[in-house]
Amino acid sequence: MHFINHYSAPILAALLLVGGSILVLRRGGKMRQWLVLGGAMVALGAAWWGCRPVARPWTPLSGLPSLWLVQSPYCLGCVAVKPAVDRLESELQGRLVLRRVDIQSAEGRELASQYGIELTPTFIFFDSSGQEQWRSVGHLDAARVRTSL
Repeated sequence: MHFINHYSAPILAALLLVGGSILVLRRGGKMRQWLVLGGAMVALGAAWWGCRPVARPWTPLSGLPSLWLVQSPYCLGCVAVKPAVDRLESELQGRLVLRRVDIQSAEGRELASQYGIELTPTFIFFDSSGQEQWRSVGHLDAARVRTSL
């Protein structure tokens, strides 16, 4: 289950490619159809590349509450919540530290083991003293973040 969650984007792309190839072959396999399929796959790849969540280097800031986003760059759920997370980060800049952790990295695997994280995206809110207050899996509750501050 973890593999499917963490790699949902490439799994879906492979299924679309196989399904598209079968459809093209059943319709006669004309060059134009192959070009349309190839163009669609390139467009999907470009869309994923532009929207994928990326972990950034992080330096701890003491005295501020923090929200950790444990994500995978290949997770469709992580791609889906990225715009909301970006909006919240810009809105609460200076009041909240947002830490994006890539579960595929060595640090991410260590933190996932330490905090018992299995699915992405997982949000963990820490108060200013570093104590975990709550966590959410799958979606960001921006209102809860604001009231926790």
